[in-house]
Amino acid sequence: MIQFNLIDEKWIPVRRHDGSEIMITPWEVTKEFADNPIVSLNAPRPDFNGALIQFLIGLVQTVAAPTNRIEWRQKLNDPPEPEELKAAFMTVHDAFELGGDGPRFMQDLEKLETEDRHIDGLLIDMPGNSTREKNTDHFIKRNTVTCICFSCCATALFAMQTNAPAGGAGFRTSLRGGGPLSTLIVGDERHNTLWHLLWLNVLQGDQFLRSCGNALRTAKADSFPWLAGTRTSESKTGTDTTPEDAYPTMVFWGMPRRIRLNLDSLNAGMCEICGKQSNLLVNRYQDKNYGMNFAGAWLHPLSPYSYNKDGLPLPIHAQPGGVSYRHWLGFVQEDSSNQRVPAFIVHEFRESRQQRDWQFRLWAFGYDMDNMKARCWYEAKMPLLQIETSLREDYKHYVSSMITAAVEISANVKSAVKKAWFRHPGDKNGDISFLDNIFWQNTESAFYEALHGLKTALESSNDAMENRKEWLDSLCREALKIFDFQAWEGPIEDADPKRVVIARSELAKFNRSNKIKALLDLPVEQKPNDTAAKKAHRRKTLR
Repeated sequence: MIQFNLIDEKWIPVRRHDGSEIMITPWEVTKEFADNPIVSLNAPRPDFNGALIQFLIGLVQTVAAPTNRIEWRQKLNDPPEPEELKAAFMTVHDAFELGGDGPRFMQDLEKLETEDRHIDGLLIDMPGNSTREKNTDHFIKRNTVTCICFSCCATALFAMQTNAPAGGAGFRTSLRGGGPLSTLIVGDERHNTLWHLLWLNVLQGDQFLRSCGNALRTAKADSFPWLAGTRTSESKTGTDTTPEDAYPTMVFWGMPRRIRLNLDSLNAGMCEICGKQSNLLVNRYQDKNYGMNFAGAWLHPLSPYSYNKDGLPLPIHAQPGGVSYRHWLGFVQEDSSNQRVPAFIVHEFRESRQQRDWQFRLWAFGYDMDNMKARCWYEAKMPLLQIETSLREDYKHYVSSMITAAVEISANVKSAVKKAWFRHPGDKNGDISFLDNIFWQNTESAFYEALHGLKTALESSNDAMENRKEWLDSLCREALKIFDFQAWEGPIEDADPKRVVIARSELAKFNRSNKIKALLDLPVEQKPNDTAAKKAHRRKTLR
C-alpha cells in the first residue's frame, strides 16, 4: 500500500527570495532563513495557497505554539531551526499519513463501500454531483481534471474539508460553514518571509486553548478526528459535534466530509493541476454522507464573526463584489451596529503585538458560495495602521463614520442612475449591484489616503475636520463621475434628457445633505426658524 506522510515528504510548493521554486517538507519552512529565505507559497491555484497557509498555521499552532509573548517576539525574527520544528511535528507524525492501511489524513477510517467518483470532485469550483446528473455543467466542464499528483491531492483534500460547501442531503459543511472567509496578518518588507506569515498568525498556547473547544479532551482523535471512527450525524443514530466534544485544535482539522482516496489504481503522467510529471497520480475517490456535523459556538481564530439575535457567533463569508474597504468594519475593527467582530488573531495583533513602526496588512480570502456552487474566489489586502491607545476611540469613530457615509452615497448613486434610466424606477428590478463594485473600487485609494490623514491629524491634536471634508469631496466627485458615465446607458425606449438632469441634481444635493454631513461630524446647515422667517418676510413686505 502506497504511503505518503505529509510530515516527511517534500510536497509544499514554495518560492525562495532568489526566485527559485522548490518543494519542501513542512518543517523546512525556516531552512536558509538568514541567507535565502522562503518568501511565499507557490501553489498552482490561489485557493490552494489559502489552504496551505492554514495547514501550516494549524500545524504550528497545534505542536509548536509560543508559550508567552516574549517567546513570540523572540522567534518572529529568530525562528526555530528546521530540526527543532521537525522534532515538534514528529509528535503528530501518525496523523499525517495520506495513504497506508491505518488512519489516513483527513479521510474516513473505514473503507467506504460506495461508487468511485472522479478526482475533480475534490475541487470546490468543479461541477457537483447534481450538476453532472442534470448535465448543466455549461461553463466549467466535468472531467477537465482527471488525475492529480499526491501534492495537489493532499492540498485539495485539506481545502475541501476546510471550506466544505453544502453538497446535498447529509453532506456536511465545514466547521465555519461553506467557503469561510479567513483574515490573516501580513508583514511589511522587513517581515516578508513565509515564516513571518505563519508566526504572525499563531496565538500563544494558553490564549488559543481558551478561545474555543474543550482543553480537557486531550486524546489525539479529539484533535485529528480521522484517527478514530467517524462521529456520524444521521438524523436518528448520529450526533452533532460541539466545541465541548473536541480539543481546541479541532478548529484547524475538522473533517465534515467522509472521503477515502482510491490509491489502489494510480496513473503515470502529468498532473492536470500543477503540470508536474509523476508515477503516482490519483484519479478516483469514494465519499459518503452524514460525516461530522459541527454545531454550537465554534470560534476559529482566523475568521471574523457576526452575532445573531441569540448571541451565537456566525462566521462571515465572502459575498458578490469581493473584499474591499467597505469590509473594514468587522475585519479590522469592531462594527457595533451590525454586531461584527474581527478575527481573534486580528484583535490580538491590534491590541498587543503591533508596534509603531510596523506597516502591516490584512489578507482576506475565501470563496463566495451560492449554496453548493462556488461563484468566485476573492482575496484582497488592506493596511493595518498603528494608532496610539488614547486616540483609538476617536479613530474608530471617524473611520466608522467615513464608511457609513460611503455606504449612503453608494446607495444614492444607484438610486439616481435608476431614476435616470427608467420612467418608473420602482418598477424595475434589474440588478445594478455592479455600480456598488465600481464605487468601492474607485474610492479605495482615497479611503486609505484619508486613513493616513486621519491618523496624522489625530496625533497632531487636530479634530481632523478638514480630512473628513476632503473625504466627502472624494465621495461626491466619484458619485457624479459614475453617474455621468452610466446615465445614458439605460434602455433607449425610456431615454429622457430632462429626467437625467433632474436625477443628477438630486444626487449632488443628497450627497451634500445634512444627513451625510452629520454622519461625518461636519457642520450642518441650520434651517431658519419658520416663525422668525415669516416675521422677516412680513417686515420686508410692509416696507
